Amino acid sequence: MVERYYKELIGFFSRSLRDRDAACDIVHECYARVLSMDASIAIPEPRALLYRIGKNIVTDNVRRRDAEAKMLQTLDMVTPDEAPSVEREVGARQQLDCLMARLAAMPRKRREAFILVRIYGCSHAEAAEHLNSTKMAIEKHIVRGVIDCMNLASDHA
Repeated sequence: MVERYYKELIGFFSRSLRDRDAACDIVHECYARVLSMDASIAIPEPRALLYRIGKNIVTDNVRRRDAEAKMLQTLDMVTPDEAPSVEREVGARQQLDCLMARLAAMPRKRREAFILVRIYGCSHAEAAEHLNSTKMAIEKHIVRGVIDCMNLASDHA
């Protein structure tokens, strides 16, 4: 399987991304994920599976970069022209630690829904599909997650 589709996948993702090095990384990750799958499961269409995994990796990378860009834009709005002071940096790290603790304390489904929607920017419908849930359940998880975070903010005010 490795030799049969490797060059084809490299070519496809090189053209799509216009970056051969990134394409190689994606194809390697595709093969790593396929090879880590349960060996007892028969893969009827390995080529289709490799393409699907690769496209998912590309999509995840784009979402991650978009989330990072949004975070940087938010930080730019907060302090557009000044470098953060040591106190601000320590305060921001403490807030981040508190947020991470709050996320860790959330029930799993709420945390996953909150991260998908509020951090990665997925729609409620996309999050519902990803988590095998309903759109209404995702909306409730997000509201409760926001309330949890608001409680966090009032605890540290």
